[in-house]
Amino acid sequence: MHQVQIYDDIYQLPERWDELSNKELVYLVKLTQKDVSLELVKIYMLLYCLKARVTRHRKNYGNQVHLSVGKESENVRFRIRRKKYLLTPEEVNSLANIFGFLFERETDKYSRTMNYYIKPDCFVNPYPTLRIRMRKFIGPDDGLYDITFEQFIYMQTYRDAMRQDPQKINHLLACLWHRGKTFDISRLDKDAALLRHLPDTQKIIMYWFITGCMINLGYHFPRVFSGQEGSIKNNVFDSQLRLLDTLANSDMTKKDAVRKGSLMDALYSMDESVRKHDELEEKIRNH
Repeated sequence: MHQVQIYDDIYQLPERWDELSNKELVYLVKLTQKDVSLELVKIYMLLYCLKARVTRHRKNYGNQVHLSVGKESENVRFRIRRKKYLLTPEEVNSLANIFGFLFERETDKYSRTMNYYIKPDCFVNPYPTLRIRMRKFIGPDDGLYDITFEQFIYMQTYRDAMRQDPQKINHLLACLWHRGKTFDISRLDKDAALLRHLPDTQKIIMYWFITGCMINLGYHFPRVFSGQEGSIKNNVFDSQLRLLDTLANSDMTKKDAVRKGSLMDALYSMDESVRKHDELEEKIRNH
């Protein structure tokens, strides 16, 4: 956590995704669904995490405070509990920049303009268990380290399907949050039907968690994954089945064991296979 000093008082603010509380994540989702600039998102997150209230120059903006902080703005008055502060716009912006970790910078290759987008660099599961209509759902461990290769296969398939049909998010979530102690593909449709009742904000947070985990896996297995969100090239269902066939060495008797086995074991096997393939190609080129 960041320690910041305002006058003589010390406050703590998140410095990475996994230090955001679930309430703070919900608030962030709601901000990203409004027409709010990147700078204002950071300022609103600053005020929300400090539990601060602006006491001057405010007007309604839904349930939030609408700020105009810039070089021409007046000083900003706000209160944290019983403490009152007066900061310049530059000081507010400096504090708000702590939340720059929420965004990734990208340059448009055609216009050369700089764009920013939310990049959930997180791998702590915000919802280890869920209760939906009296049914208990068990979620994955942090980082997706405990899921099976079968869960990964279907998860990647439904991530791909969401490009055409965003409602497939319910099936995507059902690949990881399931009833019963272990994942059972025969229950996926029924689990997805129950998960459909979750609030959209919660689904987005769960999707951010999945994305963050895939990014993290991409860092650890760069030979296996490609792209900024830890995706495998052409990650449609057919490609997943080809991966399964490769890991089982085309042996039908081994496929079920591979499917039920650990994702991490499968990734290490794939990584080693790619390494040997690259090494062989290098030797061929050198000769």
